[in-house]
Amino acid sequence: LESTIITHGMPYPQNLETAKEVEAVVRAGGAEPATIAILDGVPHIGLTAAELQRLASLGKAVRKTSRRDLPLVMSQKLNGSTTVSATMILAERSGIRVFVTGGIGGVHRGAETTMDISADLTELGRTEVAVVCAGAKS
Repeated sequence: LESTIITHGMPYPQNLETAKEVEAVVRAGGAEPATIAILDGVPHIGLTAAELQRLASLGKAVRKTSRRDLPLVMSQKLNGSTTVSATMILAERSGIRVFVTGGIGGVHRGAETTMDISADLTELGRTEVAVVCAGAKS
């Protein structure tokens, strides 16, 4: 599971409760949830209850981490919530072949002038991880 929704998608404590509920749904479906985040520069594949609480309570103070941000967040020992692209990379490297998210990033309105195109789209072509989602956000 990607973690940006926890830090940047909802306020605390709703974000923590939602994260716990999503993990419970995954367990009920017979799979093992592994929320992915970077804590103090170290990638974590699956969070303890205390780590999930910490991430949720820090909220937007945690750096939203895409593929390009991984080296910076890790080398500077920062906290990072992973976007779909960063989650795909860390999942693949840890042997996870499938993960779920609400939606992947897309080509955002006004992209012809801002070039606001999500790294998620490129990552889908690079990384051997299946992403199950409702669709692309725009």
